[in-house]
Amino acid sequence: MTTVNSNVGLPVAFADLEYLIADWALESEEARFKKLHSVSLDELRSFYQTMLKRLPDILMFLKQCQLTDMSPQARKLFDLAMTFVETSHPLDLGWKDTDFPGAYKWQAFEFRTVSCATRAKA
Repeated sequence: MTTVNSNVGLPVAFADLEYLIADWALESEEARFKKLHSVSLDELRSFYQTMLKRLPDILMFLKQCQLTDMSPQARKLFDLAMTFVETSHPLDLGWKDTDFPGAYKWQAFEFRTVSCATRAKA
């Protein structure tokens, strides 16, 4: 799992969300997937509701940024937004839990990254 550097804050306009960084500003798809399956629906709902209120402002801010050249603060905000997007479906779909035992074994998922060399050939 990717380690989160919580020493980096958010852009000033989003300082009210800084308390979310340590738990929710996750830098990889794998970390976000594991978070989704390891929190209660109530924990997820709290994060979801907080982020949903600020999402229009977050998206407006991030529209001004280049993905390949973000400041560390903008990147933390991007990571929060990505976690929101990748963990919101249980609430959007009205699930009763964040996991369905027996549906699939999420712990068995294996995440792979594409190497820079492979990307260059694509």
